Amino acid sequence: MMILICGSSGSGKSKFTEDLLEKFKSEKKFYVAASKIFAMPDGRQDLEMLERIKKHKAMRAGKNFITIEREKNLGGLNFPESSSVLIESLTAWLANEMFDSNGGQEKIFEKIFDDIQTLKAKCENLILVSDDIFSDGIIYDDSTEFYRKTLAALMIKSASISNKVIEIFSGLPVYLK
Repeated sequence: MMILICGSSGSGKSKFTEDLLEKFKSEKKFYVAASKIFAMPDGRQDLEMLERIKKHKAMRAGKNFITIEREKNLGGLNFPESSSVLIESLTAWLANEMFDSNGGQEKIFEKIFDDIQTLKAKCENLILVSDDIFSDGIIYDDSTEFYRKTLAALMIKSASISNKVIEIFSGLPVYLK
């Protein structure tokens, strides 16, 4: 089974998805943390991201998830067939692949979607989390717009192969599929 969970920042996606992962009967439950702490233009670490990561780690404490911190090439991960896997998040994963100094934008959609399909085939349950970054009405620079369009395309394609699609709004799930 594949489930796509989406919602805005601070909507309650993480709590909902972790609760969902806990409910699966799988012997092994994996939490793949794709967030990366980027350096600020002045060289300092992103303190807001550090706090978010700290909060997420505290939320996972005692839940018996096997946490894997991996920023890119998630399709290369191996899981037992009977496992459940939560990817937190498609938004971070795409940014890491797209904006890494060794990365590139050519064929990024195909690479990540192939990885999603590979992950789906490797485990019993796959939960893919993504952020809704499309509602602010701001026009961004070309590379950010390309990122947003690529994320939208990945979400649409992922929704098409998912068994369930759920949007989290103010901590409440809205079942779309």
